[in-house]
Amino acid sequence: MSDINNFKDQMLYEVQKAFYDERGKGARYRLTLTGVPYIKSQLGEKANDIETIKSWLIENKFCTEIEIEQDEIEFKAKMKNCCLYNISNSFYEKGMQPLSCPIANMFMSAIESELGLSPELLPIDIKGEYCGIRCAKIADSAVVEGN
Repeated sequence: MSDINNFKDQMLYEVQKAFYDERGKGARYRLTLTGVPYIKSQLGEKANDIETIKSWLIENKFCTEIEIEQDEIEFKAKMKNCCLYNISNSFYEKGMQPLSCPIANMFMSAIESELGLSPELLPIDIKGEYCGIRCAKIADSAVVEGN
């Protein structure tokens, strides 16, 4: 990765961390639309389709692979070589959850458009070169975690 990309990743991490330091976990509810205007500017109405978002992200090298699983309650996406991995991993290294994931926000916006309900981002899971994002679609995190 280039020095410029490393710099951008570090700056994005520091901005999120400063926001967290000021607002605590409540800051994550202020970042739910981060990334959504961008995907809508790129895909227009197609930004409401999960498969279109997935294909676009891979074609444009935001990640190399995305595996999606979903049912009526929960949405999961496992992404390989995500361009935002270093930012999320910086939080993990400090024993914290990332505040936001713009890619998760893109998928959650599409789900909200389809269901008319706002999904809730669940903890992001990092394993090796994979990021795992999850959201509760029609329930809150307590229901999904207990499932």
